[in-house]
Amino acid sequence: MTGPERGPFLKRFVLPIILFSLGLNIFLVMLRINLDLPLFLDATGTMLAAVLIGPWIGGLVGLMTNVIYGIIYCTNSVPFGVVNFGIGLLTGYLVIALKGYHRWYAPLLIGCIIALFTPLMSAPIATYLFGGITAHGIDKFVVALVDSGNSMLSSAFWGRLPTSFIDKLLSAYMVYGIILIWPKLTNRHISADV
Repeated sequence: MTGPERGPFLKRFVLPIILFSLGLNIFLVMLRINLDLPLFLDATGTMLAAVLIGPWIGGLVGLMTNVIYGIIYCTNSVPFGVVNFGIGLLTGYLVIALKGYHRWYAPLLIGCIIALFTPLMSAPIATYLFGGITAHGIDKFVVALVDSGNSMLSSAFWGRLPTSFIDKLLSAYMVYGIILIWPKLTNRHISADV
């Protein structure tokens, strides 16, 4: 599907894409908890919505994810909704700047940029609202860095960075995979601009 056909097609699917993206985020977070993984897995749906619909919708999906997760499981996640909102905005605008998500390097580039952005935003929240410890698998890395003489803010950043790279690259490539199989899921093609 190209040009003018793409608009009505995506308009018809906006609500299903939002619901699917939100559900994907919540499902992956619950999977992470049940498997006790030291990842976040809370931004795949955020990034998907940002790629398919746009930066602001992606951001809202991210924010809603943290609020819903905060209500049903862990209130600590609510302040980090700002970070997930930022992931949606940044992903969407990067897709616009790259003129799509269909090239092989798009998920690599976007995943790396998001991976750097995320700890920059989340470390101050973790440090100043929660003393650096957020009841997450990465806390052991943060504590080890503090014990080695680093400041809490520095430890909260560096302790999150390796996990952030794995997590955001995984999310970016999961989105890329979904985009590739999208036509099979909907029996329709969207423009190669996505």
